[in-house]
Amino acid sequence: MSLAVPSASVPHDVSARENPRIDVSVILPTYCEAENLPALIPRIADSLTGAGISCEVLVVDDDSPDGTADIVRELGSRYPTRVEVRRGERGLASAVLKGFELAAGKVVVVMDADGSHPPERLPAMVQPILDGQADITVGSRWVKGGGLDGWPWHRVLISRVAGSLSMGLTPLRDPTSGFLAMNRGGLQGLELSPVGWKIVLEIVVKSRGARVKEVPIRFSDRSQGKSKLSAKVQWQYLRHLTRLYLYRFPSLLQLWRFCLVGASGMLVDMGAVIALKETIGIDTRLASLVGFSAALTTNYLFNSRWTFAGTGGASLRGYLAFVGTSAVGLVVRLIIVHLLVVAGFDVGLGYIAINFAGIVGGTLANFLGARRFAFRGHPVPPRE
Repeated sequence: MSLAVPSASVPHDVSARENPRIDVSVILPTYCEAENLPALIPRIADSLTGAGISCEVLVVDDDSPDGTADIVRELGSRYPTRVEVRRGERGLASAVLKGFELAAGKVVVVMDADGSHPPERLPAMVQPILDGQADITVGSRWVKGGGLDGWPWHRVLISRVAGSLSMGLTPLRDPTSGFLAMNRGGLQGLELSPVGWKIVLEIVVKSRGARVKEVPIRFSDRSQGKSKLSAKVQWQYLRHLTRLYLYRFPSLLQLWRFCLVGASGMLVDMGAVIALKETIGIDTRLASLVGFSAALTTNYLFNSRWTFAGTGGASLRGYLAFVGTSAVGLVVRLIIVHLLVVAGFDVGLGYIAINFAGIVGGTLANFLGARRFAFRGHPVPPRE
């Protein structure tokens, strides 16, 4: 699911639509959170209104069977709260996207409904955005002043490991935080297609050029109900990370495809050699030359149609350039192997590491050369 929020996007609720002075929309995605909301929603409203910030609390509920929506409607008589019930659709990330569509505030906030994100820190989260000092703020456990209350050691370990896996995507100290505030205007034209639960990470990665500030927050374990952290959720996070890395570094997809094509070329090479030897019994050296040429040709064709697909297609000029870059890659491989041998690494099983380093270096040289010369004009693959 992707979202491009237009400037004219308005909530369905008439009262909210007729009030342009709402500063903050707090989005709470819920499923079976009936036990937490009676205490949480008053804390949210009191925290923001007490700081002179007008707000609405928008609960996006996945048709909870525990009466979550009814509780929100009852609270709506006393607090600026409304509920959107989704039927036939599930998932935290898509619920947040729905909340973005319905939000009326100048600033949108995403926070968990389980009580782990302290509502009392909402003014510190939204004020830098309202004052024009930041575009996005993220509640962080790992900056000075932040921390954890009541989290078991295994949850801390999972959070730390999960955060370390995203180090190449963002400079955030707490990239797995689920507590975010952002200028609603920053959503305009922003294509979001998160997998699983870490939509905050997706927003930060895709909001290129946005001023991001981490606000120290003390997180606590959920006060009521059952945690939704499961093996499936963790697997979704890994899938999400993969997509974000390909978005942030799209050439990685081309490199991965290039390596797969190269591996298939080995099978073509060996198959051609075996066929020639077993059928007509030609000299092994000649069979190897034919096998190499066949693999080179199929690699070029596969790369032109898959790895670097998009424009141009196969051509004689491109094929000759591919042969040339393959030769350069071979030279690079031999140079790496020679230097490591001279450096004294060719001891015992060291030849395995030497050859592997040569293959990696040669493959990278092949890839860069092919992309620059053999497949010029071919676009980087789509980021999604």
